[in-house]
Amino acid sequence: MPTSENEKQAPLLWDYVPVAEYKPPAPPVAQSVRERLTFFRRLIGGGEKEQEPPLEGTENIQALPDWQLDCIAPDLEWHEPAEALDIELKDWLAQEKPVSPVVVMVGPPHNGHVETLTAWAQRQPWPVVSPPTATQILAGDDTWLSKQITEATPWVFPRLERAYLRHPNGLTLVRRFLAKAYAGDLGRGIIGCDSWAWALLRHVWRGRVPVTVTLQAFDETRLARHFRQLADASGDRPLRFIQSDNGRDVLPPPDAEETAGETSNFLQLLAAHSRGICGIAHAIWRANLQSEPDEKPAEKGDDVACRIANQTVWVTPWREIAHPCLPSGAGRDEAFVLHALLLHNGLAIELMERLLPLSSGQIMGTLIHLEESGLAALDETVWKVTPQGYPAVRHFLQAGDYLIDHF
Repeated sequence: MPTSENEKQAPLLWDYVPVAEYKPPAPPVAQSVRERLTFFRRLIGGGEKEQEPPLEGTENIQALPDWQLDCIAPDLEWHEPAEALDIELKDWLAQEKPVSPVVVMVGPPHNGHVETLTAWAQRQPWPVVSPPTATQILAGDDTWLSKQITEATPWVFPRLERAYLRHPNGLTLVRRFLAKAYAGDLGRGIIGCDSWAWALLRHVWRGRVPVTVTLQAFDETRLARHFRQLADASGDRPLRFIQSDNGRDVLPPPDAEETAGETSNFLQLLAAHSRGICGIAHAIWRANLQSEPDEKPAEKGDDVACRIANQTVWVTPWREIAHPCLPSGAGRDEAFVLHALLLHNGLAIELMERLLPLSSGQIMGTLIHLEESGLAALDETVWKVTPQGYPAVRHFLQAGDYLIDHF
């Protein structure tokens, strides 16, 4: 099948680039001005949001049940990014003795660097290195490494952020590991690292910088293609995604011959708000999809499980989304806890008690308030900053002059 000009010019959906070439999407100029005006109005205690009249017939739209969302906006799979990484590393893999024995893949929170590298390692197959325990980190015990890596066998270590702790005794082990890896003493390997941990480690590690890549940010074009691919995989009849306050298309219409008229800027705002981080954009997208009640509602297990009334999915207008924000009066305790969670890509409360200058009660109380605000959540035994809460948390820490990532 011949390739159209649009397809030739379209950027790769999953595209790996050097870290220095990462470009977070910019918000619309009008939106930036509006946000500043809104902030000023709130500061002086006046002014209401401008409201558009509601679109006729959308009074009864309702949130989609999780099982229908799993059809049209399923949880992210990371096999395609793993395939794209395979293409990016093709030349490096072909070299018998590469100039750089290790490649580092850096990714911001909720962008799947661990899942992608794990999927990539299974494709090769290369063994996946497990991180050391907290006890081994604090003791500087590198037997965890010698038991898993030999120079003769290539390896993948997806969780460099799990090899250190921000503690006086918590950096020795990761320094030894990086020194050996960059010197070639561990053979060929790929390291994955969260962007916040990488920002800190670049300060404490003064050695040679390895080849470092990251997924390019998802702008509105990539988000549109990604969401459309997920939705089109749900059934034979394509869905249309319409903004519920004005009837504008949020995604390009599934039928290329249809004229969409004026389109919504929802995806441009979503791309900028999420800083191009696919996992964060996906979580916000999924939480704001709705439909009209159907005369014969689909039920889980139906033959047409993803049936949506009138094949239309309604999208909440951007200005109506209740984004998580910092609690009133948030200060030092919240900053300490949130910064620790991001620097380590999540922490168990037992470790927070060892790393933070706060009492157990202060930490637990702060976590509860952050959870109630939608900013943090317990993932099994580890507390993490939520996808929807991440933009507000990053802005809060940046405003407080804390060390932040470069994404």
